[in-house]
Amino acid sequence: MTSTVPAERRARLDHETVVLAAEALVDREGYDTLSMTLLAAELDTRVSSLYNHVANLEDLRAEIQVRAMALMGRHVQRAAMGRAGADGIEALCYQLRDFARTYPQRYAAITRAPIDRDGFFDAAGEVIEALGVMVRSTGLPEDDILSTGMAVFSALHGFVSLEVSGYFGGIDDLERVFEQVVRGAVAAVVLDSPPT
Repeated sequence: MTSTVPAERRARLDHETVVLAAEALVDREGYDTLSMTLLAAELDTRVSSLYNHVANLEDLRAEIQVRAMALMGRHVQRAAMGRAGADGIEALCYQLRDFARTYPQRYAAITRAPIDRDGFFDAAGEVIEALGVMVRSTGLPEDDILSTGMAVFSALHGFVSLEVSGYFGGIDDLERVFEQVVRGAVAAVVLDSPPT
């Protein structure tokens, strides 16, 4: 059977094109739905042709996780610029929520167990650094920074993951609920910090 895909289109297929198509598929259909068969259909190519550009589905999923984490890092770094203390933590909270609402399926990907742990945590560096800087700027002792940052993220993730999944449905005052979550996260950091 002869392929109807023009030769020039197939010639343009490369690693970046394949990964971008996979990200678009994840955005539309979900991270858990991604398969080589669906991706081949997305690119109008054969499944076997994809293996010229990616090793396998697991490697592709790992790269999507790493790229999503790096993208979130760029978002939160921008939010953190020129801010400190409680104001900075609040800005990061809102930026993280904005990222999850803009890219709900990529957010879902980064909250799964990392496939490429080293690559994932390297990519998480900007997020960890931004949150660490904000928490540190409140005067919190160095030994408490990591656990406090994780606690803040956990509180936010609880709300954000429920929101993007549609769990809250048509709740009218959802903004107020989020503001309470953010106030709680900020207060937890500030209350644990030494008085100035």
